[in-house]
Amino acid sequence: MGTVLCIIPTSGGSKGLSRKNVLELGGRPLVGYPIAAARASGVYDVLLVSTDDGEITKVARAQGAHIPFLRPSAFAQALTITKATLQQALRAFEKHVGNTFDTCLFLTPTDIFSSASWVTRAVTVLKENHELESAFSCSSTHKNYWQPGESRQ
Repeated sequence: MGTVLCIIPTSGGSKGLSRKNVLELGGRPLVGYPIAAARASGVYDVLLVSTDDGEITKVARAQGAHIPFLRPSAFAQALTITKATLQQALRAFEKHVGNTFDTCLFLTPTDIFSSASWVTRAVTVLKENHELESAFSCSSTHKNYWQPGESRQ
């Protein structure tokens, strides 16, 4: 497997918690957590943050991400699906560099629990098994969020 492009799509228009991607948590901006996990993994060729926001651009660059251009606003709306955002970022960046990538590594911008080992393992699994089209990392939880007899409406 050849080149790997890591994409972290993030938007400035958060509805739930305004400016969440640049807010600090534990001394690091939220978007800095997946950037750090990717950087520590070392399994990508380019670490791209796709964003529509100037402040996120500044913060993400300071954390070590590459951001050569802003994402078009059509791909930064509240109802824009992640697949469309990733496709736009991949196609635009490939056009920008005049090169294609063999693998696209997607990390969510607000996942503070991503670990370098998960990122490394996902890419390694793809490199070792060419029949796979994708790999997904997750962590199991044993927390029971629902209680017996509890009514939800």
